[in-house]
Amino acid sequence: MNRKLSIRVIAYMLAILVAFGAGLASASEITSAAVISEANAGESNTTGTIEESSKKTTSSKKSSSTKKTGKRAKVVAYAKKFKGNPYRYGGSSLTHGTDCSGFVMSVYKHFGYKLPHSSSAIARKGRKVSYSSKKPGDIICYYGHVAIYIGGNKIIHASNRKTGICIRSNPKYRKIRCVRRLI
Repeated sequence: MNRKLSIRVIAYMLAILVAFGAGLASASEITSAAVISEANAGESNTTGTIEESSKKTTSSKKSSSTKKTGKRAKVVAYAKKFKGNPYRYGGSSLTHGTDCSGFVMSVYKHFGYKLPHSSSAIARKGRKVSYSSKKPGDIICYYGHVAIYIGGNKIIHASNRKTGICIRSNPKYRKIRCVRRLI
């Protein structure tokens, strides 16, 4: 490898490391960039690689956001499968009976999240988001109750013995304590 090309490769790697430090590139992208720069070491044309690198890191951020949106939609779709199933105080069976915290706990357990079987404890999990920023899959926490926001100004929750697991319009039907986001 000639000296001029070595300087270009070093400059390219430095730009990638700066992007990593700014949170624009992941460690795996830096590793793959190193492999690519080694493979390209014999080539003389390296112009535009830094711009291409920043385009790749921007698109990876977008795909991460898209993955989260997809996962939220899967949580909502999974929760909706149990609409109409019974309510049971202290229960956590999505098919044989669950209370509100057992419902949220069991839905999220399916996706690898471990939540407590307590509405007040769930209200401290994940990160707090404003009501106006809520997204499908977020947990709406009330005082003594929890539900999953499904979009369209609706929630799904294990409500009571009479209605069981049901969808309700207007999540503000009672005083909201907070909104929590796990995904």
